[in-house]
Amino acid sequence: MTNRILTALTIRIAGLFLFTKIFEHFGSYFLSVFGVASIARFEEMLNEPLDKLYVTGTLLIVANIIVSLFLFIKAEWISKKLIKSEKEIITELNPKSLSKVILLTVGIVWLATSIYLIPSFIEYCVELISKLNGNEENELPDFAVSNYILKTILGIILIFRIEKISNWIIKRI
Repeated sequence: MTNRILTALTIRIAGLFLFTKIFEHFGSYFLSVFGVASIARFEEMLNEPLDKLYVTGTLLIVANIIVSLFLFIKAEWISKKLIKSEKEIITELNPKSLSKVILLTVGIVWLATSIYLIPSFIEYCVELISKLNGNEENELPDFAVSNYILKTILGIILIFRIEKISNWIIKRI
């Protein structure tokens, strides 16, 4: 297995994770929107907020589907753009290779989780911008932005600087 094949496989897995995010909110989102819209008395009271919720949620779901399908279908193309030289992955078990495997696994999991949480991050940003623009009624969703940004940056650093980090770890051992 080469590093390009492993990267393509990781990107495909991230695309699948992102696609499964749709089903997490599908039932509750669509049933609540159509259930509230069918009650005539509440439709007049909730018409404007309901339209905002429906449009924002629908756009996030469509963006989620597009990004996840792009990641899944174009995984080889993305991996060719990310990795210029293809190298065979050697499976020797020594401290250096073991540290690389652990660091790469952590980096891939954190990056895949970050890709999986892109719709939640976008939703948080939309609500934050709305709140900063003076709409005090909006509540920010429960989303750890600093944790998301930190894990995304660390995941990218772990993947692209794995050689230097593993050498530093080996020197400390």
